[in-house]
Amino acid sequence: MDSVLAGKLIERISNFTDYNVNIMDENGILVASRMKERIGSFHEVAFDIINGTNDTVMVDMDNPETGVKAGVNMAIYTNKKKVGVVGVTGSPDMVLSVAKIIKMSVEVMMEYEMYKYESMKKYNLREQLMHLIFYNDNFEREDLSKYFKALNLDEEILRIPILIQIENSEAYMTKVKEILDGNKFRSRQDIGDTTKEDFIFLFKGIDCDIRNVMQDYKYLVGEYLSPLLQYIRARHLIYNIYVGPIQNDIMYYRQAYLDCMWMQKNMGNSENGSFYFYDYMIRYMESRVPVSEFNAIFYMLKKELGKKFTDNYTETIEALIEKDYNLAKAGNMLHIHKNTLVYRLDKIREVLNMNPLVNNTEREFMECFYYYLIRK
Repeated sequence: MDSVLAGKLIERISNFTDYNVNIMDENGILVASRMKERIGSFHEVAFDIINGTNDTVMVDMDNPETGVKAGVNMAIYTNKKKVGVVGVTGSPDMVLSVAKIIKMSVEVMMEYEMYKYESMKKYNLREQLMHLIFYNDNFEREDLSKYFKALNLDEEILRIPILIQIENSEAYMTKVKEILDGNKFRSRQDIGDTTKEDFIFLFKGIDCDIRNVMQDYKYLVGEYLSPLLQYIRARHLIYNIYVGPIQNDIMYYRQAYLDCMWMQKNMGNSENGSFYFYDYMIRYMESRVPVSEFNAIFYMLKKELGKKFTDNYTETIEALIEKDYNLAKAGNMLHIHKNTLVYRLDKIREVLNMNPLVNNTEREFMECFYYYLIRK
């Protein structure tokens, strides 16, 4: 019975019950408890359960001499072997049913943790680290730190999260990895792997003064990916690059990965594009707001203005946002003359009494309304 795992199990169980729960290891040592002061003490009943034939022992009253408190103690099994004991403090008649549920929950969680461990063993250390970042929501800092220490990686260096999506990537993956591994700008502080969707995801380590990072990071990404993009473009492959928020704390790495996946989902309609998370902060923040909140603000407008208006609105505002409110470029994007776009925008301004070209506050409102309309 691993004490770290036992501690995590107690934390999760404590979210669902007010009873004190203890976990003892195969030597009868209390390794996890809501009563922190008891951790490390010997539990005589647990020792007897581990080494005896009884799987359940109920204690009617506290025993000051042994330190055992009233409650129910039940053997924990994995692979048909006793590996520990879970105890629930309280009157046995009251806590017996609770103890049975907790025992079952602990065994299920332990089996899941063992399954994850066995699944991870087939990967090398870097792959295990990335697998943890990709697919585990409940890791602690020490879970990541042990991999960084084993791989001699700096935990606090600046790293840029990059997600690369390539059409039919499976057919080209070997060559793509070869190009990335052979890149002259590759650092031993870089980490990455392939996701289950066959995307390439990596954290690019950068040696850059924090005062220069925001002005230089796009250039650094472009320089690093240049050989790969040359290879992709020479074969006329469809690709998208998603660059997430820069990190210097490993506890935010999973969120940075999720931020890149958010861009892949929400910005993935364009072919052969590069998307930088910092350029889409407003849209990201608005995506985190529950639809019910948006409905309270915008549903009336959507309903009263009708589909014809909102269809024209989303098409027009989308082009303006994409082209940074440059009318000529937005018109080209829509394949219409600049004057036609101005006419469309005038119709929108007449209805909403707002001008996004001259008033930033009104622009924010109109962009929020646009993001509301395109929410699925």
